[in-house]
Amino acid sequence: MASFSWIRICFLSLTQAAAGFQSFDNVVMFALLGDSITLPCGIPSIKHCSSVNWNMAGEFHTVTEVVKAGRVTAPERGALLKDCSLKINHLVLDDARLYSCDNGVLNSNVSLEILKVVENPNPVEDTIELQCFLNMYRGLVACNNKGIHIKWITEDNSPLNGDRFQFKYPSKCFSKLIITKKRTDHHRKWKCQLTQNDMVKATITYTTTIKDGIEEVFTAVGESVSLSCRNTSSLSVGGSVKWAVGERTLTDDISPYGGQTEALHLNKDSSLVITKVGALNAGDYQCSESTDEQKVFKIRLHTLDVTSERVPGGDNLTLTCVLTCSKECGKDFDLLWSGGSHNSWQSGLIHVNNTLLNKLFLPVLSVTGELTCSIQREGEVMASKKWRSIDPLQTPAWVAVPLALLMCISAIGLYMYMKRKHNKNTENEQPSIGMTHIYEVIQDKHIEGPHQHRHTERGAVTTTDSFYDLLQAVN
Repeated sequence: MASFSWIRICFLSLTQAAAGFQSFDNVVMFALLGDSITLPCGIPSIKHCSSVNWNMAGEFHTVTEVVKAGRVTAPERGALLKDCSLKINHLVLDDARLYSCDNGVLNSNVSLEILKVVENPNPVEDTIELQCFLNMYRGLVACNNKGIHIKWITEDNSPLNGDRFQFKYPSKCFSKLIITKKRTDHHRKWKCQLTQNDMVKATITYTTTIKDGIEEVFTAVGESVSLSCRNTSSLSVGGSVKWAVGERTLTDDISPYGGQTEALHLNKDSSLVITKVGALNAGDYQCSESTDEQKVFKIRLHTLDVTSERVPGGDNLTLTCVLTCSKECGKDFDLLWSGGSHNSWQSGLIHVNNTLLNKLFLPVLSVTGELTCSIQREGEVMASKKWRSIDPLQTPAWVAVPLALLMCISAIGLYMYMKRKHNKNTENEQPSIGMTHIYEVIQDKHIEGPHQHRHTERGAVTTTDSFYDLLQAVN
């Protein structure tokens, strides 16, 4: 089939040469099934697309017109853009062919190849075999493109690590991933990535399904997680979903329409949502149809947390990263710290019952910024938990500003209170002094009364005037 592809290319090139076209180098483009792609027309200085034709190499040395004189023959599948490039929507395998753009004088060729992943239906016992390759409508592509490389990676784009993975390369355009099967490979995603000259050209994801398998889910404490029940698409009439963890049934107390709790609730798609996950939420969850409990979907939930401890009077801080597993933590799990100072050191992995620990010891004075603990499964980061330090010498502005404002308001209030109290005391003091002085003057006048006839008339007038002046002052 590979030789047949090159026969088609040669035939199309010869046809164009016989027509007197000047041809440019072939361009190879890569895509995935279902994608949209734009094929460039490499003819320089095209002024009007009305003179452009797009042709596609067909079977038995035939040529199919895709665009004729600027008009698309199948507009529901494609479109001619302003720069005369050809856009194809919703790619199918039959679209993976050799295309040619011409304007009657010049032409350029574009080869469209599809990256595909299939699973071997008959693998070696207890293994999974995935095959990733470049494909065209007639089958496997001959790998004549320089710089092509296919590799397998995890969902977070990290290299696959572990003894249970084998890689085989029949050619540069064909790769096999052979996996020693585990129950927890159920609904696990694997990526095949195509690069050309170290540039990523296409990446495709494949999800494996294991009979009686368990899907593993990792989440950090304090976050929210949604557990999907994938059997709901085939519910029978009148059927409902039943959720349980261990031996305890959960759906007796919750439903998608009522009876919700703060910790657990059901969505209308029957997925189970746990808000503010805690370590006690780790466990094996099962969902099944109430009318057919033979169909059970299983999810194993692991939780990740970080705790801190400082001995009173001590100079060191201990941060503990804790992975709580449903039963026993897998041997392919690893806990890693990042963001620590060079003065810190880690304890390494510690297994305690159903938990996996990694402690970080560091001087208190060197604790600044943010530290992160991550759980890795076979080299892939599954969840992370951050710990942030609080420096008492660096009070955040959002705390300092309200505190300063409160102090100003308190000072102003105290000042106004003291001023008002002072004014009130002054007002009470003035009338008291005036009346006392009048009383004393009257008393003196009464005592001196029997002796007034001894004074001269001038003295009496003076006394009267003084008393009048005193009353004027008081008034």
